[in-house]
Amino acid sequence: MSSKRVLLVEDEASFRDVLTIGLAPQGFDTQAVGSLAEAKALLLAQPFDALVSDLRLKDGSGIDLLGWMKEQGLPTPVVIMTAYATTETTVQALNLGAVDFLTKTKNDIQELTKVLKGIFTVTVAPPALELADIGDLVGVGSTIRRVQALVGKIARVNTTVLITGESGTGKEIVARLIHRYSDRAKGPFVPVNCGALPEALLESELFGYEKGAFTGAAGMKRGLFEEAEGGVIFLDEIGEIPLLLQVKLLRVLQERRIRRLGATEERAVDARVIGASNRDLRTRAERGQFRQDLYYRLNILHIELPPLRERQEDLPVLAEHFLTRFCRKMSKPPMTLTEEALEVLRGYRFQGNVRELENLMERCVALNSGGAIGIDLFPDNVLGAAPGPAAAAQTLEIPQNGFDLEGYLVALKGHLMRRALERAEGNKTKAARLLGMSFRAYRYWLQEMGGMETLPASFPWPDEFPPAGAAETELRGDSVNDLL
Repeated sequence: MSSKRVLLVEDEASFRDVLTIGLAPQGFDTQAVGSLAEAKALLLAQPFDALVSDLRLKDGSGIDLLGWMKEQGLPTPVVIMTAYATTETTVQALNLGAVDFLTKTKNDIQELTKVLKGIFTVTVAPPALELADIGDLVGVGSTIRRVQALVGKIARVNTTVLITGESGTGKEIVARLIHRYSDRAKGPFVPVNCGALPEALLESELFGYEKGAFTGAAGMKRGLFEEAEGGVIFLDEIGEIPLLLQVKLLRVLQERRIRRLGATEERAVDARVIGASNRDLRTRAERGQFRQDLYYRLNILHIELPPLRERQEDLPVLAEHFLTRFCRKMSKPPMTLTEEALEVLRGYRFQGNVRELENLMERCVALNSGGAIGIDLFPDNVLGAAPGPAAAAQTLEIPQNGFDLEGYLVALKGHLMRRALERAEGNKTKAARLLGMSFRAYRYWLQEMGGMETLPASFPWPDEFPPAGAAETELRGDSVNDLL
């Protein structure tokens, strides 16, 4: 194979020289420039087989270069390298056609060489994420559609991924889909529940040990990072890893090398890391409960899975999906839910999310002797659930003596702001996002209402609220529509 021409765009002269010198023995014919303007001029003047660009340049960015190349119709594969990766820039680069997004480490040449050789040896593009084959990540709503699209993009690159969401939202399902549609699909998928193992055992499980490393170590054992060689290691509940062990995990992510317990030498590992947590790791990092450097190393690509109660439009589709699966598994004829049963499910909060719905549908199929599934097969906790938003909207009535609508709306807003802040574990930016508000608007209203401690923890029905005229409420120029 003839040498491939690679254009390097890097404004730091010393790093530009390191890449040029390091890639030469690997068979690449490199040409290096230090600005966006120089790169554009060269790309218009001559062809290149690949382009490697820093994200931050003195006269622009790698994102700007990607956008310009797309406008010009230039098909050159692009790799972005940076020391300042964020979720937004990474996804933006991938959407503009970047084939990979690398963070700068001591192993720059090794990682970059692997990516470039992959570009030049792959003759068939990796399969796109087919919505007909997405396991339990089904749905018709815009929220889950965005997740499906993001999974398809992320699968094609080799970057670390962080998946967050409440328990039961499908974090491992997403991790397995990323593995299935990546170029590592033929390699192993190794799941690890970090919260289920004690600290001493977790370290030996992840990194392995040599004979005699500790009492009972009768022989050498490979760690799970080594077992995941060429594939993916999925670190579920990564937020539960003790702080001391987080230091070692950070080194693995940075250096791609591990050291078995009792060993004197490190060994290289090639496993893509996907972490998952049902906690807000950013807030925990700010509080000193999780290492900030590890959080930023994990959070290069981030997928946040919504709870089922925020996916009302997906509930019938998911229920049908699970019913079909369990009918086949139990060799029973197809079943459906009655309208009454669907209405009860819409009013139930599903604290266990998609996993709880799956278990409920399995129970219904197992107990149903034939015909449509009605509420008689639902357990008491589902039937006894408080009305959800859809049901509540149908039962709201104006009291006989009326009520203070403006004050009621202010109280409602305060209550929802409190609930959002609780769900966001105190992170005001995330709480504002949950309510579709700007951070400044959320902070303003929080100050106007006297802070978190004054926000109503519970919310009354209209007939429990003061009647009209009982109290004057100052809305400070906001209309009722603004409050809603």
